[in-house]
Amino acid sequence: MSRRTRHAIITELLGLGPIASQEALRQRLAERGIEVTQATLSRDLRDLGVVKGPRGYVMLSAVDTLAPGVLPDPELLHGPGGVSQVLKQTLTDMLVAVRLAGNLVVFKTAAGHAQVVAVEIDRRPPAGVLGTVAGDDTIFVACETPGKAAALAAFVSQQTGIGVNNTNQSSPTAAAANQPAHVATATSTIPAVD
Repeated sequence: MSRRTRHAIITELLGLGPIASQEALRQRLAERGIEVTQATLSRDLRDLGVVKGPRGYVMLSAVDTLAPGVLPDPELLHGPGGVSQVLKQTLTDMLVAVRLAGNLVVFKTAAGHAQVVAVEIDRRPPAGVLGTVAGDDTIFVACETPGKAAALAAFVSQQTGIGVNNTNQSSPTAAAANQPAHVATATSTIPAVD
């Protein structure tokens, strides 16, 4: 069986809903007469943009809307301007907050969704993105420069309608003004400890 046919069947199976594990997917393929190793299945899932979310393995949202058995158009995966349409849709569907801090952009998602977004960013990184680190609901996106981080945050804000919380705009004096009198800040003197 050809790789393309196997990919079409995997896409069809995942189009029916999430599948809990690679083993469960391998068994469903076997029911259709397709025997694959775990290594081959892992490569197929990576190639198709399948990720493990809180409910199991799923196609990313933009690909998930395709008819069963239809593979995504290359333009969908590598859109104009170097940012994939899949990434744009993933950000729109899953982000709840954006924060800018130096050369980092911090994305917040609903619980369990950070890995899905981080995988898509790493798979097709926008210009200036070095990589990501993701937890359960938080993603740190490292950019080459603070300017590129600001551009990414602005782009994501424009795509999603989520405002950017910009920690780069605060100064030590502004931070001190917002602190209670008993809290030491960068502008106050801290006594030496003997």
